[in-house]
Amino acid sequence: MRVPSIKSFRRWLLLAAVSILAVAWSRQGMKRERGMMTVTVGPANADVIGTDNVAIQKAVDRVAAAGGGTVLIKPGAYTRANTVRLASHITLRGEGPDKTILKKVTGVRSKLKIDADYGEYKATVEDAEGFRPGMGVTVVDKEQISGWTPSVRTITRIDGNTLYFNNFLQMDYHVDLNGEVFNTFPLIAGFDVNDVRVEDLTADGSREGSGILDGCQTGAVYFFHSTRMTLHNVVARNYPGDGISLQFVEDPVVDHCDSYNNAYLGIHLGTGALRGIVENNRAHENCQDGLYLCWRVQHARYADNRSWNNGRDGISIGHKDSDNLFVNNTSTGNGRAGIYFREQSRSNSPDRNTFEHNTIADNRRNGEPGANIHIGGMVHNVTLTENTLRSNDAKGKAAQAAGIYIGPQTD
Repeated sequence: MRVPSIKSFRRWLLLAAVSILAVAWSRQGMKRERGMMTVTVGPANADVIGTDNVAIQKAVDRVAAAGGGTVLIKPGAYTRANTVRLASHITLRGEGPDKTILKKVTGVRSKLKIDADYGEYKATVEDAEGFRPGMGVTVVDKEQISGWTPSVRTITRIDGNTLYFNNFLQMDYHVDLNGEVFNTFPLIAGFDVNDVRVEDLTADGSREGSGILDGCQTGAVYFFHSTRMTLHNVVARNYPGDGISLQFVEDPVVDHCDSYNNAYLGIHLGTGALRGIVENNRAHENCQDGLYLCWRVQHARYADNRSWNNGRDGISIGHKDSDNLFVNNTSTGNGRAGIYFREQSRSNSPDRNTFEHNTIADNRRNGEPGANIHIGGMVHNVTLTENTLRSNDAKGKAAQAAGIYIGPQTD
């Protein structure tokens, strides 16, 4: 038997190494290709044809399965009966807020006919007309209607007037406490995702006839327990709750967005949101606050935002919201205050917040008492540097009662 020479053996090793590298390069190329995938959605001439949440979700799932990329939603009006749930490493992009409009379906609601209990996967209502499988809904009663107590679910099937859900109810909901089901749900949402972008589109909540819910679990655009999400050039409007709500998130960016005419808040960071960047946004004509910092919003930068004509406060800050910087913001014409520090105990006070070069003016409407800046609670180490406070005292409008109000317990 012939024994291979050393030279031949070396040649064989070289060929094997080249083959292994080729496979590795090929796989890396496939990863890069997957990461660059773009899937289009539209009424025609698109990879996925359709104008509802089902079509958009198909495109998101396809890109997610490929490892990431972009879902491009072509111009048109897209009717939403449930949430588009994003995945990590995905960009959801329209072709401009005036061209790509995602709009919630008409409001549907019905009272409970039988108590809906914790752990059940169903709720029996007085009238199931208008509900349908695949629709997003919320179950509440008058005691379980805020924070984390409502159950936001998807209908899987309907039997008579009984709605069956994709997950069990997280509280008891009672007929004698006005328990009901209504089709309020996030239009766009990310749960436990990272490296996600939403940009260049409008999310319209069509709030007329819909049940109103605060931003802990819903919003026109909503993220929960996620990192590195960016909202750019997004319009969030007419939602039966918050326009933009980001809960339990890290490193969020909200820039050049417009949030208005929402039933609760304009832009709401909360539940331990860390290192947020909120810049160059507009929050106006919302029923409560324009820019709202909920619990433990820390180390954030709010810059060059405009908040005006909101029903309550332009900027609201409270429970453990500390070490934040507000610079070059404008807060005018709000119902109570331009900047409002909510009442908190010493251990929960929003300390070490800095306000520089902001313009706060005319924040008292409809006879409401208030100040341009209201500092309440047991707050320490608030820095106000080179801000402009004024009252124009326009004809027929009451002058601002106070430039800065400092409460009796404030340090």
